Amino acid sequence: PGGFQDNEGEGLPPIVTVFFLVAIGSSFESAGLDEMAIACYSEAQAAGDPEEAQGSPDAALSYSSLGSTLIHAGQPAVALTHLRRALKLRMMGLGEAHMDTALLYNNIGACYDLLDRVTEAMESYQRAEDVFRFEFGLSHPRTSTVMRNLSKVRQRRLDFRVNFAPRVPTNCPPGLAGGGKKKKKGKKGGKKGKKGKKKK
Repeated sequence: PGGFQDNEGEGLPPIVTVFFLVAIGSSFESAGLDEMAIACYSEAQAAGDPEEAQGSPDAALSYSSLGSTLIHAGQPAVALTHLRRALKLRMMGLGEAHMDTALLYNNIGACYDLLDRVTEAMESYQRAEDVFRFEFGLSHPRTSTVMRNLSKVRQRRLDFRVNFAPRVPTNCPPGLAGGGKKKKKGKKGGKKGKKGKKKK
């Protein structure tokens, strides 16, 4: 952070540094240099820490860019972590119905799709489609892309996952297990009374 200096030798604001680093990373990504792009986006994340602490949606830019590059690099699980963080920041600052938030939902859906988490992929794509349809209409490229993604994932088998709690053995009652103490049998009839003498 603070690596970029203006013409007076003073450090640029953190968010300006983030934009510079993301722009440089985007150039590397366009040239197919994913490792260089990832390095720039990671540095942008560090530079954007003050903005992230304030909950600024601009801080999501580095996380979103890094997540997208990691998808192309074949690391969807790692990408998902960064995209979720970006989504949290944009949800706080922009809300769910914003175009930038919808773009994240589409990319998160792509991660789930690659990880064979079909149900979650479908849900994410649907959220993105709802916003793009409303904001752009059906003929916009972004709407077409997410509709195509949704159509493909709907052709796959849903992954219904049911998690059962581990089985706990039921303790057998002591009486059935033969470990209980036997009750002592009492004398029948109680105490015997004295027999009376017969009169002659």
